[in-house]
Parts: sequence; structure tokens; C-alpha cells
Amino acid sequence: MRQLLNIAHYEMLHIFKEKILFLMVFLVPLGYAALFGAAYVTAVLNNVPIAIVDLDDSKLSREIASAFANSPHFKVVDDIKTYPELQEGMKNGRLRAGVVIPEHFEQKLARHELTRVLTVYDGSNLIWGYNTRKYIREVFNEFSASSTASYLAGMGYTKNEIRSIMDTVSLNTEVWYNPTFSYTNFLFLGLVMMILHQIGLLSVSLTVTREKERKTWLQFLSAPVPAWKIFTGKAIPYFTANFFNYALLLWFASRFVHVKIGGSLGLILVLGLLYDLVITGAGFFISLHASNSLQVTRYVMLLSVPFFMISGYTWPGTHIPVFINYLARLLPSTWMVLGFRQVALKELDMSYMLPYIRALGLMAVLALLPAVTFAKRLRPRPQGGPVINNGPSYPARWK
Repeated sequence: MRQLLNIAHYEMLHIFKEKILFLMVFLVPLGYAALFGAAYVTAVLNNVPIAIVDLDDSKLSREIASAFANSPHFKVVDDIKTYPELQEGMKNGRLRAGVVIPEHFEQKLARHELTRVLTVYDGSNLIWGYNTRKYIREVFNEFSASSTASYLAGMGYTKNEIRSIMDTVSLNTEVWYNPTFSYTNFLFLGLVMMILHQIGLLSVSLTVTREKERKTWLQFLSAPVPAWKIFTGKAIPYFTANFFNYALLLWFASRFVHVKIGGSLGLILVLGLLYDLVITGAGFFISLHASNSLQVTRYVMLLSVPFFMISGYTWPGTHIPVFINYLARLLPSTWMVLGFRQVALKELDMSYMLPYIRALGLMAVLALLPAVTFAKRLRPRPQGGPVINNGPSYPARWK
């Protein structure tokens, strides 16, 4: 135990001595979370800029314009009056949606003729497009119901008769798990997991490469200390810091970004512990086999974002190609982000979470086994490649 604690103390000294490493381990995760939280703190997309091109200029068309102006979801841009102006506003990003009311709109409705109102919205951004389409439908449905009630009243129907006619079929809609359609709930927790994955994996992956570059790794290999103690001692500071960041970022997300984090606290802790073990074991294994810190940084930065994108967190796994889906199932980030969503948003219990816990548990074992049983021998330096922090070494001159 004393040997293990000495190695852990040695690693902690390096963390506190190197300013960049200290910032990366303790402050960068919170800084990233604060940055992402500031971007998504509004949660619900309101005040969508929209233009109403009223070619009819009738009482009814003005009522439609008022319906959009009174909706909290839209902000009507008043100086857009023609279709070409609408097109230009959509191109330059000043507008995200538009409504074109045709000529003779009120007259055709009075004669019960088919009349079409053109609605356009910007689909180049799926978040804008999805929300705008939903909001436009809400405004038109409400306006249509109000117009129908006014028409029936004009025909002499009483309020009770109108209510009876319009309530013949009643639609009761419930939105489960994320009733406000908050994009903070949808996306932010996934970003938190990506922060933990990126910073945690990179931090652990630099432990052995740092020793190699300073030519001190030989001291660990030649010391009468078993491999598992070397791994455990060097990994404890990073494992502890990463789990601390996990708890800190979840508290920050709940307290300041107002992300919904429900469900069992025990399950949340178990998922975090298993994910942390995977990251720690995998990072140490990478560090053992990497030639230098630059190589580690390149590979970790290169792989982390694609792992998140194919996980199924932001796009349904059922709509991802099969071979990519199989690849995603081999990655711990997939099971972590999806499992955490099941607990935090859906508040599912252990019976539903067993597949996620089993997968992460198996991956933790597979990541830790090669880390604790590594061979204590010095690997020969590969020929070529950059030399980092290793003295005044220069590439050979081309011949």
C-alpha cells in the first residue's frame, strides 16, 4: 500500500506542478460545461423571426398576422412586405420563416373555396426547422378553431352548440420526459459526457508518455513494484479527479443550466464509476503504447467527436446505417450517454438499466486487464516521428 500511495503522490505532484495539466484536470471540464451551458441556457427556442407577406390586406388576413404577432414563439419582422423581400430575408438569415397570404383570401373563404396559405421555414438548421414547423402549425390550428367558432356563431349557433360541435372529437396530447421540448435536456448532458471523456482520457493518456519523454519511465520498470501497483498509483489521481468532475458538472447542469436530472442517484453513480474506470484503463493502455504526447493528443482529439456523433444520442440509432450501429455498440461512450439519458430523463429503474450496466462493466474489465498486467519491459523507440521534450534532437538532413 505504501508503494501505491507513493506513486499516487508522485503523480499528484506532477499534476500540481504543471499548470496546463492542472487546468486540464480540474478547471477545463467546468469551463467547457459553463460555455456549453451559456449556449443552451435558454432551453426553448422562442422569438423566431418571421415575415407575414399579406397580399390580400383584408380583415381576416390581418387577423392571421395578429395571431403570429401574439404568439411568444415568433417575432414578426414588419418591414418585409413582398415575396422577393421574403426570399432575400431567408437567404441572409434575417428571417427563419415566412407566411404568404394570397390575394382574394377572405373572399374565397367566404365562398368556401379551397384556399392555400404558403408557409416557408429555414430547414438548413434542423433545430430551427423542427421548432418553426411545430410553432406554425400551433398558430394555424388555434386560428382555425377560432375562425370555425366565429363562423358557427354567425350562423346562429349558441355557445353550447358550438362547443358541442367542436368537441365531438377531442385530442388530448401529452409529451413525456421532456414536455417543454427543451434542447438543454436533449443535448447538454451528452456534451457533459463528451467533456468528461475527452479531458479524462487525454489526461490519463499522458501519464506514461510524459515519463518516456523525460526518460524516467525506466525507473518504474526497474523498481521492485508490481505492474498493477504502478497502474493504480498513477491512475488514482485521474480517476478521482474525473469522478469529481462528473459530480461537479452534473450539479452545475442541474443548478445553473436547469437540466432535468432525475431517477435513481445510485444508478447515476454506478454509471459514472464504470465509465470512469473504462476511461482510466483505456487511457493508461494508450499511454503505454504511444510513442509520445503528441501522438496521444492527435489520436484522442481525432476520435472523440466521431464517437459522440455515432452514439445515437443526437440522431436515432434506428436511422443510422447498420455497420455504424454495430461499431457504436462497441464504444463505452454510446452506452454511457444513452444509459444516462434513460436514468436522468426517463427515470428508469434497474430492470431497464441492466443492459447498460453490464455493457459498461464488461468494457471496464476489458480496459483494466491490459492496464494492470502490462509487461515491465522497455519498448524500443520507433524509427522516425517527432521527438517531444527529449532534448535538442533534430531530424536528420535529407540525403
